[in-house]
Amino acid sequence: MTYSGERDAICDRCGFRKKHFELKYEWTGLKVCDKCWEPRHPQDMLRITNPEKAPLWTRPEPADIEIVVDYIDSSVGTQETTIPTGTFTNGL
Repeated sequence: MTYSGERDAICDRCGFRKKHFELKYEWTGLKVCDKCWEPRHPQDMLRITNPEKAPLWTRPEPADIEIVVDYIDSSVGTQETTIPTGTFTNGL
């Protein structure tokens, strides 16, 4: 003979069948058994007392600078890498 207080329920975390009065609400909103129940971590309830404000003298972030690097492509034929004669006099 079952009484109204002895209904079966299923733990939301482990899925085992328990009596509904053996389950309790967890801070996550799940109805879980004693074995699966976890207390809320104390760090979740910390509050920042005075958030830091930016100083008045801050500057906006500078724009990004794009740098293009050209490499000599050695996979396509032979490319001349020496300075042509007559263009560099070495100060003479």
